[in-house]
Amino acid sequence: MDDIEATIIQNKHIVSNYYTLKLRLSGSMGRVLPGQFVMLKIPGNEVFLRRPFSVYAYSNNTLTLMYRVVGKGTEILSKCPKNERTLVLGPLGNAFRIRKTDKYIVVAGGIGIAGVHTLIKRLGKKASIFYGCTNKEELSLINDMLHLNPMVSTLDGSCGFEGNVIALLGSYIESTKGEDRQIFVCGPAGMARNLRKLIEKDRTPCQVLVEERMACGLGLCFGCVIKTIDEKEPYKRACKEGPVFDLWEILL
Repeated sequence: MDDIEATIIQNKHIVSNYYTLKLRLSGSMGRVLPGQFVMLKIPGNEVFLRRPFSVYAYSNNTLTLMYRVVGKGTEILSKCPKNERTLVLGPLGNAFRIRKTDKYIVVAGGIGIAGVHTLIKRLGKKASIFYGCTNKEELSLINDMLHLNPMVSTLDGSCGFEGNVIALLGSYIESTKGEDRQIFVCGPAGMARNLRKLIEKDRTPCQVLVEERMACGLGLCFGCVIKTIDEKEPYKRACKEGPVFDLWEILL
């Protein structure tokens, strides 16, 4: 894992405050696994700390990130033009662990789709995809997955199921009761908490990609710790021991 020089080759607005950023790297990042992330230097001198982004796609030294504008760093990033140069550190963190089972379920909410995009590409039609977003316009974030027939919920009811994605998933789980399955999830903490309640009775194997603020991405600053059930060392670093955790081992 090295710090790699990178050049922006595309910074594309998708919808609302969502963008994809495509970077040509000066060297290889090596093998990138589903769930891993990078620390990106925001071009210019206004932002000192790097920002973590899940790897949306990576191939032939070309890295793609999907991001949502939420603060100063991503606001500056959204205005960066083609050919702007920057630095990328990665790949970082652990990855989703896929076990052999009858059914894979991938659940994502909003920008959480970026965290499971490479996983969905890996699983393909083996996975049932559940995606929750605010409205129909945000379905633009999953345009390249429509052939996989994702099950969609929108909070405003403008497309698919009206309501949150966990309610939609609940109906599916009930109708497929008894199947051996593994669930992967990335999205808001509230969504993960609701999922936990939904499957608590059966303790379905489930991994969650947590998204925490972090300063270094290397496990040095302890700025991204989350609490787990580990009695001896309850606090784990999202950047080092994560970002993928067993849902049943963390406290949400």
